Amino acid sequence: MKLLFTFTYNISLERWYNTGLIDREILIYRELAKKDIAISFLTYGNKTDFKYSHFLGSIRLFPISKYIESKSFFLKFLKSLFLPFKLKNFFTNFDLIKTGQIYGSWVAIIAKMLYGKKIIIRSGFEWLNATKNVIERRSLKKFIRYMLRYTFIFLNELFAYRLADGIILTSDYDIPFIIKYYKVKKKFKKNKIRLIYNFIDTELFRPISMPKKDKHILYIGSLHRGKNVVNLVKAFKNLNDFHLDIIGKGPDENKLRKIVEENNINVNFLGLFPNKKISEIINQYHIFLLPSISEGNPKVLLEAMSCEIACIGTNIEGINNIITHKKNGYLCETDSESIGNAVISLYNDSALRKEIGKNGREFVLENCSLQSITKKEYEFYQEILRN
Repeated sequence: MKLLFTFTYNISLERWYNTGLIDREILIYRELAKKDIAISFLTYGNKTDFKYSHFLGSIRLFPISKYIESKSFFLKFLKSLFLPFKLKNFFTNFDLIKTGQIYGSWVAIIAKMLYGKKIIIRSGFEWLNATKNVIERRSLKKFIRYMLRYTFIFLNELFAYRLADGIILTSDYDIPFIIKYYKVKKKFKKNKIRLIYNFIDTELFRPISMPKKDKHILYIGSLHRGKNVVNLVKAFKNLNDFHLDIIGKGPDENKLRKIVEENNINVNFLGLFPNKKISEIINQYHIFLLPSISEGNPKVLLEAMSCEIACIGTNIEGINNIITHKKNGYLCETDSESIGNAVISLYNDSALRKEIGKNGREFVLENCSLQSITKKEYEFYQEILRN
């Protein structure tokens, strides 16, 4: 079997390396490559990506930046539409094409339309569902931008879901959504839409006996609006005895630093770490907190649960289908007051922390282990090619 995995649009192997994600992201493909699958990566990087090819093992690397280079975002996008035309001999060499996310899936869709290639569309989070509730009403200009973005996402997903030979979703909330919005129920039998959680390396992310940082709460993730980090930081304004440790970077970092400085909040910005070091860091804490307002199937939450650490998450789709309140995690609302109350309540109940930590690890072992997810993906590939 020859499989082409197309990266999310504008994402390179170098980007994976610089954000510390390269070990985590390639792990399942290295496992799949041990089977009868010849795997190639199509990335949006340049020749610099080859500096990191030693991480890939037998996986072949094909960076395509030189074919779509442009200072104009729109022109670069247009050039990406013509990749399957320009690289005919490359695309026709594969039995199956799988996308990393919806964003960039047009490359696989066009390859299918041109050459009849089997394609699997993977949606780590439902892009339209996450977008439709974030409308900006402050100006006509922002409203027009929102509508253009919404229309683009709708059309991208419409073609992707309708033309796909298989769909992989990481959240069970997304299945009824795409059936309702894109009318795929008649085209796809249930076995063409597969719920496959993100995988977790449960050998790496495991409980480690080590000293804990007292009254330090850990957040790991991007610093942007969807992660709700502003409300997370504000929650610690009234938690004078607690410290918030943040691992991550993002567009809201300067805004967050200003809030911290103006209000004298105990927040430590720790930057980025390679994913292989994150397990050791998580194990230094009593509590991990994910305050998002939008999620798909958050790997970092599953990694923290796999370390048997008590996790707090907001009561939203993508988190509340993983966490059962006071069973394998603790749920709160997205406002700063609710986040703060959850921290105090869980910190003061060591027995509950221990119980939900243990149950969280059991959940990950049952649903998200690397071995089980690799098996599900491999069997799905075979099924698609047989039909």
